[in-house]
Formats: sequence, C-alpha cells, structure tokens
Amino acid sequence: MGEIKHQDLGQMQMYVNYYDREVKLDDENSTIGIVLYKDKKQSMVEMTLPQNNSQIFASKYTTVLPSKDELRKLLDK
Repeated sequence: MGEIKHQDLGQMQMYVNYYDREVKLDDENSTIGIVLYKDKKQSMVEMTLPQNNSQIFASKYTTVLPSKDELRKLLDK
C-alpha cells in the first residue's frame, strides 16, 4: 500500500534470494519476484531475479511470462 520505493524492490529481491537458498528444491527453477503497483495516476510492474541469474524459465503451468506492459494493462482494468 502507498507509493512504491526502492526499498520495496530490495525487500522483494531479499525474499527471492532467501527462497532460492532455503526453500526451493534442487529440481525447481529459480524464483522470479513480481511487484505490481497501481494508484490513481499510474501502474508499474517490476521483476526481480536471483543473483547471478543467466536464464529465466517460466512456470511449469505457463509457457510465457506476460510483459510489463501486459501486466500494467491488467492493473488498469
């Protein structure tokens, strides 16, 4: 709630890194954090990735992640 700050993205990055180190199973792909923000004037989508990430894999149930613009449009509906 409220305006998004750099600290919010940093916190999401911390969660992504923690999850990959402590929770994720060896046969699972790296975690992606998605931050969605909307207020009366704007919508914003940011993605966070694990450290040293060289590849991104979509979920086993989704073949393609939506683009930032597509997610922004969903927020605006």
